Parts: sequence; structure tokens; C-alpha cells
Amino acid sequence: MIVIPIICSASVPLYLYLSSPEHVLMKGYKEIRKLENLKIENEDWDILKEELCNVPPDVQTAVIAGHSAVLLSTIPNLKQGTIIDDKEMFSFLRETSRNYFYQVVTPQFSQKTDLLIISRMPRENQHRKHKMTWFLIPVSICIGVFEVFCIIAIIAISRTISHSIFILEKDTEKIASGDLDFDLEADSEKNHHTSNEITSLRQNLNKMRISLKEETERRTRFIMGISHDLRTPVALIRGYTEAITDGVVTEPEEVKKSLAVIGSKTQQLQSMIDELINFVKLDSRQWRKQLLPHDISALIRDFAKGAEMTGNVYNRTISVSISLRDKIIVPVDTMLFNRVLENIFSNALRYTKINDSIAITASEKDNVVSISIADSGIGIEKEDLPNIFDLFYRGTNSRREEGMGIGLAVVKNIVDTHGWRIFADSKKGEGTRFTIEIPV
Repeated sequence: MIVIPIICSASVPLYLYLSSPEHVLMKGYKEIRKLENLKIENEDWDILKEELCNVPPDVQTAVIAGHSAVLLSTIPNLKQGTIIDDKEMFSFLRETSRNYFYQVVTPQFSQKTDLLIISRMPRENQHRKHKMTWFLIPVSICIGVFEVFCIIAIIAISRTISHSIFILEKDTEKIASGDLDFDLEADSEKNHHTSNEITSLRQNLNKMRISLKEETERRTRFIMGISHDLRTPVALIRGYTEAITDGVVTEPEEVKKSLAVIGSKTQQLQSMIDELINFVKLDSRQWRKQLLPHDISALIRDFAKGAEMTGNVYNRTISVSISLRDKIIVPVDTMLFNRVLENIFSNALRYTKINDSIAITASEKDNVVSISIADSGIGIEKEDLPNIFDLFYRGTNSRREEGMGIGLAVVKNIVDTHGWRIFADSKKGEGTRFTIEIPV
């Protein structure tokens, strides 16, 4: 719709130029001006040029000098540069007058100049013009049909785009008002016949809606988890405080024990609040802008040494197998990386028994460093495995243990924000293996 009108518009001046006297006659005109034997003033040259420019495109023309020299010609029988006397000239005109209308003009020069302009037009041109008129009718019809098609197409496209913008506006209004439960994909299937570039934005909008919904649900779980986990120590502190205040506990030894419980639960509350604050700081992900290059192999070896000493204290059998080259440099926050390994190792200690084994391995393959911490403990239930990295999720085997279900969520957060991968596999009663993959 854009290219065809441009081509048509450009073809009109091109056709006019190719069929104009400027294209055919003016080339010879510039040459005959250079002839020294023609004594013509500049003013008379302008008159001659004007005469030639006024010649219609379908008229053949010749300029004859007084000595019968053909100076300029578009008549095939009168070739430019030839000499023809008056007798031959008028004989030629008489013989061809049956087929052509002739006109002989002497330009009105300021001085007497012996130049003739002979013009002729075929007698059948009148019929050609009539035929040309009939030819232009279908061409005009085709152009008109094309214009109508363009108008219909533009209207259809405009309606489609307007409809898509209207739907997109309604969707954004719903999201802005907090309605995140509607299904954009289902609506897109209903309106697939109006698919265009704008409707493709709905896919990104739907991803944003899902992310917002997940974030909202995550915050709800976060608040509910906090409420649930903080309720128990608060209730104990309140119960023991009321017992002492109401005189239920009066013996000095009992009061001392009650205060010890209150102090212990207060300390537990403090650690839980600190853990929550640290998680919120990690969730902002601002720390990723401050990642610095470090030797990851040295960090892993330092952690393994500390894990061996800790394992001896808890009577666990620690095996270490690190096959890494020196100086593997990656951008990393060393404190958070150690926290990831410590959290996983602490879980391994928690869910194993005395003399159980914990294996720490590290290797490099295809520019990826793999770190594994595997234990021979109680394992994770199959239905719990997909959810172990969720915030506040506590599996079947961990519900009797202390904690808020934040540890592995912190691990996943740190690993993801570094651009790494973590996954776990486990079998009930056989143990669990956590693997971290770090691209070099």
C-alpha cells in the first residue's frame, strides 16, 4: 500500500520526461548552438528553445537551416547532419502528406535568420487518442479498485488494532485494581482472529500478571508463616510471665526456671527476627551489583576443611573429594556463598545420626563447577521434594525440628541471584544430595 503509490507517482514524471522534447530535442539543440556558421543572437536562441519545448510529445520535428542543412530532427527520413535542397524537401513533404499533417514555422527572431521548424503528426493519431481513451478506462478502474482495497484494508487493520488496544486497556485496568485471577491466555484464544503485533504484548502482560500473583501469594505466605512461627515463643513467654505475676509460680527455684524459659524463648525470637531481616535484605537483590571476582576453588577448599572439623565434633563421618584446578575466578559474594554451603551442611548434620556419613565433592566439567553435599540421613519424602526451596515450607520429616523454613529459601535466593543452579535428589531412608552448578 505504500510502495505501489510511490512507484506510480515516480513513473508519471519519468514518462513525461522520456516523452518530452527536453529528452529528445534538447540534446541536439545544445550541439547546434556550438556551430560557428550560425549567426544567431542569444535572444533568438531562447526563442528557438521555447518553440522546441512547446512541441507535443507525439509530434516529430526537424530544424532546417537556410542552406538546407538538417540541424536537428526526430523525423526518421530527415537525418540530423544531412543536406537536402528545397526541391527534395517539398517532394518529400508532398509524398508523405497522405499519412501526416505537416506544419512549417519560421520563428519570429529579432533579426532575420533563415531557419525553419517542420513539424508533423500522423493522421491516425486521432484514432490512437480514441483508443488511448478506451485504454485509460480499465486502467482507471484498476487504480480505483486498488484504492478501494487499500481503504478497506486500512479500516480493517485500524479496527483490529483499536480492538486490541481496548482489550489491552481493560486488562491493565484489572491488574491496576488488584484483580490478578483472570486468565489472559483464555481471552487471547477467544480473540485469536484479531491477532496482531499489539496482542503479542498481552503475553508479556500475562507473564507480569502471573509474577505479581505469585509475589502476592508469596507475601501472604510470608506473613502467615511469620505469624505462625512467632506465635509459639510469644505464647510461652506470656504464659510464664502471667504465672509469675499471678503468683502461680512462687518457689524461687521454679521462678528461676520460668525466667530461664522466658530468656530462652526471647533469644529464639531475636534469632528468628534476625533471620527474617537477613532474608528481606537478600530478597532485594541489590547486593548483586557488588559481586567481585574470587577464586571459587579456594573458597570450596576452605569450607571443606571447616566442615571436617565440625563433623568430628558431631560424630559424623566426613569425606571430601575436590578435583578442581587452581584459580577458578567467578563473580561471587564470598560471605553469601559460605552461607549457602553452611545452610546445606547444617541440614545434613541435623537430619543424620551419629556415625552417619556426609560427602562433599567438587569437580569441573564443560566450564561448569559442580559442588555436591550428600548425606546418608533420613531423606526427604517424595511429595515434599518439589517444595523444599519454598519460603516457610517445612517437610514431613522437619516439622518436629526447630526452624522457620527459611534456610533453603535463602539458599535458593542466593544461588538464583548469582545466576547459578541448584537441585536436590533424595530417597526416603537413604539420604539426600544437594548439587550446585556454577558456570565459569
